Amino acid sequence: MFKRTLWLLGMVTALLLLAGCPDEQKTTDQSSGYVSATEAYLTHFGKPPQGKEGRAYARVAYLPMSNDPGKIRALPVFLYDEADQVTKILRRLISDTLILPSDSELYKPFPNDLQVTVSPVEDGTQTLHLQTAQSWDRTAQELTVQAFAETALQFPETRRVRVTLNDKPLPDMPAEGYQHQPDMIDDVGLPQLVLMAGIWNGEESAPAELLIEFDRPIRLNTFSLTDADGNKVAGDYYLSIFQMAVVVHPQEPERYQAGTPLHAVWDVIDDLGRRSQGEKSMSLIRFTH
Repeated sequence: MFKRTLWLLGMVTALLLLAGCPDEQKTTDQSSGYVSATEAYLTHFGKPPQGKEGRAYARVAYLPMSNDPGKIRALPVFLYDEADQVTKILRRLISDTLILPSDSELYKPFPNDLQVTVSPVEDGTQTLHLQTAQSWDRTAQELTVQAFAETALQFPETRRVRVTLNDKPLPDMPAEGYQHQPDMIDDVGLPQLVLMAGIWNGEESAPAELLIEFDRPIRLNTFSLTDADGNKVAGDYYLSIFQMAVVVHPQEPERYQAGTPLHAVWDVIDDLGRRSQGEKSMSLIRFTH
């Protein structure tokens, strides 16, 4: 099992072998594992893939849309600990481990020193405490609060959210706190490829694996990966346990350094039947275990 932090907020990539090519996916006995999901996750992404063993939690986080002010969109989140999940999700949202592609319709309107703490739910109310020493554009602040509030409101015990900034209640906060506003949530649309990364073990000169990541769990109909000259990336192909990344153990790993351009062509479908056919060229980003 290889562990790393992905753009999708902490997915663990326990691997399921695909015999030589991703469109030859093997089935495995997953009866001993269970992934529970919030209603928000089921609405946006369908039933989560079930793990081979242990328990996990399928949740969502929200980010504002850059091309549609006032709208937010869901991202899938997988957790392995039931405790304090809102805090874990929000802190991952503001961390630098969340990498959005340059053409993403989402963006992070946070000051880079933003800190978040979360109070326990009391009588259906949860309070989010934000701290920053930087000036913060009011529009960006409002979009952040909308996204954070909806993230917390996916949990049934939370009926309203209150927010403080630097220990003071937000001046424009509704008297009753923030409540679920489904009209501000945009549909996630078709599956998209979002990142190509190489994974290095320590200071080794070549990556141990390549990750071609999608924005949600998907099933593969067909998939191919080539270099800039159109040559297939030879190696063993896998699918991550939460089905968000095609994982390649390349036969010649030294050929794939940080910045190497690769080209993926895919035909995938998500659990709600949304099918995406496309192709994309990206340069490898380096991650280190």
